[in-house]
Amino acid sequence: MNDNFKKWACSLSGCDGGNISAKTWLCGIEWGQGSYGDYYEKELPQEISEGSVCSTVKEYDWKKSITYPYGLSFAKLYMAIHGQKVESYKNVVDFNGQELFKLNLYPIAFDSTDHGLWKKNKLDKITTFENKYLYKVWCFFNRFPYFSKLRKKHEPKLIICTGVDYLRDFLMFFGADNVEMVGTGTISPQSETNKYDRTYYWVRLDRNTLLVVIPFFSGRYGLNSNYLLQQMGKRISELLNSKES
Repeated sequence: MNDNFKKWACSLSGCDGGNISAKTWLCGIEWGQGSYGDYYEKELPQEISEGSVCSTVKEYDWKKSITYPYGLSFAKLYMAIHGQKVESYKNVVDFNGQELFKLNLYPIAFDSTDHGLWKKNKLDKITTFENKYLYKVWCFFNRFPYFSKLRKKHEPKLIICTGVDYLRDFLMFFGADNVEMVGTGTISPQSETNKYDRTYYWVRLDRNTLLVVIPFFSGRYGLNSNYLLQQMGKRISELLNSKES
């Protein structure tokens, strides 16, 4: 393995930026922008060759984020957590960008989680991992401990993770290996056309940080309505204010 790859992967690579000392962290799986321009041909190899990423953008760009579906949905959720109506999401543009730190489990960007994109984009040659599965296993044992230490150092009050199928990954990424209990709950939709209950998970880390793993914002099982986002925000707010362990 190229030593620069290890330095790059075990750093702030794959993070959108924001204030690392913010009370709220938002964690996705990986950037969903893999096919743009010459990312795989030039940008990614260049990033890896430069090694460790020591810093990211210092302010989260709320204005730009709400031009994308993911960022727009999160803005609604964020407002709901803070006792506001999701419809007031545009008010986030008045924030100074210090309120949030945005990061991802894995550092390489993809258009989807389809493992077939690995060889299609010649990532076996770029990373020396034969397939995406091996790359993710390597990250599990090498990249994840870096972010676990980072979380313990900065002690965010709330970490929101999107993608309940990645519960194990999120728990290990943020150092929940000694936690005895993971809480769970469900949110019921408002209409019969959106009838599936949404499951979420939560855990307290070192008694100082609440980690909540929620469904994706899109898809038939996702938080795909204002009602569901409002209810999810309300539940997270209740957990933040609860002494339940």
